[in-house]
Amino acid sequence: MLNETVRKQFPILDQKVNEHSLVYLDSAATSQKPQTVIDTVKNYYELYNSNVHRGVHTLGSRATEGYEGAREKVREFINAKSIKEVIFARGTTTAINTVAHSYGRENLSEGDEIVLTKMEHHSNIIPWQQVAKVTGATLKYLPLQKDGTISLDDVREMVTDRTKIVAMSHVSNVLGTINPIKEVAKIAHDNGAVIVVDGAQSVPHMSVDVQDLDADFYAFSAHKCVVQQV
Repeated sequence: MLNETVRKQFPILDQKVNEHSLVYLDSAATSQKPQTVIDTVKNYYELYNSNVHRGVHTLGSRATEGYEGAREKVREFINAKSIKEVIFARGTTTAINTVAHSYGRENLSEGDEIVLTKMEHHSNIIPWQQVAKVTGATLKYLPLQKDGTISLDDVREMVTDRTKIVAMSHVSNVLGTINPIKEVAKIAHDNGAVIVVDGAQSVPHMSVDVQDLDADFYAFSAHKCVVQQV
């Protein structure tokens, strides 16, 4: 069976907890790692552990090739135009903070608006609160419908020529709502704004094409993704 084939790739699942075979359900926080990932990390430390972009010796070159090779794999995975668009950060929170405190501080001023949704993870709220406080920009929150979704009519009404940034999760970590990023991105761009997408819960569970979505910034965490061979 497919499920058993996949399960066998994850060594951590080969154990019992409270006399039951382990079933791990906290993938929204971090995913368990298949043997192929464990082997790759092990091989790095055993065979070519070295600082990247810091040395011309053999191990340094191998480490750099592996590092940049991973960047190309990420580019292909999300269909980015160039590896120059792939920036490694510590995680989604760090990535969003980087955008907020660099692009946000540089391009926002008093009277400008940042549009969020009420379903955002705190890591996609607090950075914008901090930037708004420093720049004098105003935060606006899209309301939720009774079913936990947002209305594009509300987006069209709330996103105006005063909007400079729209920050939104692709998939809510609480509600499971899948937001219409492509449509929201068009509305944002039509009003001269950029869109920052929290993709921490989307990339691990669905196919993501950042070019098709037309996202300006798209952040996600590799440790929540699962790599498997079937």
